[in-house]
Amino acid sequence: MAVRTDDGSTGRYLVLGTGALAAAALIVAAVFGIQWWTASGNDNLTLAQSRDDIVKQGTTAVKAYTELDYTNPDAFFQNVINVSTSDMQTLMKQSEDNYRQSLAQAKTKVTTTVQDIGVEELDDHAGKASFLAAISTLVTQNGQQPVAKPLRLEVQMTRVGQDWKVSGISSVPLVSSGQ
Repeated sequence: MAVRTDDGSTGRYLVLGTGALAAAALIVAAVFGIQWWTASGNDNLTLAQSRDDIVKQGTTAVKAYTELDYTNPDAFFQNVINVSTSDMQTLMKQSEDNYRQSLAQAKTKVTTTVQDIGVEELDDHAGKASFLAAISTLVTQNGQQPVAKPLRLEVQMTRVGQDWKVSGISSVPLVSSGQ
C-alpha cells in the first residue's frame, strides 16, 4: 500500500499547469488567427494574384506574338489581336499586308517555348505591368531544317477589363556570360 506524503499541492499544481497551457494555446491560436485574417484582406494577396495573372496571360501573349505558320496567317493575326490593346491592334492591322507577304515568301513557321517570365514592374492600381520573357523559338523557312533561336522579350501589359493585354513588345539583346 502506498503512503501519500504530499498535502494535495501536487494536484493543485497540475490543475494550474494545465490551465496555463490551455490559456497559452488559446493566446497562440488567437494571434495566428488574427494574422491569417489580416493577411487574407491584405493588398499583398491581390498583388500576388495579379502577378500570377500577368505570368499566365503573358505566356499566352508571347506565344501569340511569336508563333506563326505561313499556311494559316489568319490564325496568327487573330491571336495577336486577341491579346493586344487597341493601340497595338491598330499597329498590327497597319502592317498586316506587308507581314503576310513576307511570311508567304519565306514560308515561315515558328513554334515557341516560353522558358521563363519575370515580372519587372507591377502597378495594380493603374493597371500597368512589364515583364521579361525568356523564350526559345524553332524557326523553319522555305522548307529548310529548323533553326533554334533563343530570344528575350520585354513586354508591357495594360489591364483591359479583367484581362492583361499587350501594350508594347520589344526584343532585348542577349548577352553572353563573358561580356
